[in-house]
Amino acid sequence: MFKKIVLDSCVFCKLFLQEHDRQQAIDLMSMLIEQRYEIIEPSLFLYEVLAVAKMSHFPALTMYELITELQKSQLQLVELDKSDVEKTLEICEIGHAKSGFPSFYDASYHALAIQHACYFVTADQRHFGKTLQLGHIILLNDWEKHLAF
Repeated sequence: MFKKIVLDSCVFCKLFLQEHDRQQAIDLMSMLIEQRYEIIEPSLFLYEVLAVAKMSHFPALTMYELITELQKSQLQLVELDKSDVEKTLEICEIGHAKSGFPSFYDASYHALAIQHACYFVTADQRHFGKTLQLGHIILLNDWEKHLAF
């Protein structure tokens, strides 16, 4: 079985941000590389990660080079096609006016996971709570329960 995964940009950014769940992101990324998972990301992933790197004073060019290196082996940046956009828009409709709706950006990652029949790993509790019924989503702190070693 070919292993695929979609990572939320916030999970990837934890590799260089000093956050409480940083080690979980490092452990996840180590396992993905070791187990040769194909990491599928919407093209906006690059811009989101670089923007966070720049804002957090992490060398953005270093992060760009890391992403470029990963693209040579396991990371695939994809442009959304019509079916991806349709699924993204469908996800954006989940919720209601009081609690809000998933953003197009977050929904695009989740849509790719659904379209590629794999998991979307996020640390975003709000998106997770609103879209759990769609499946194909796990929280960063639960990744070990769902992904084989």
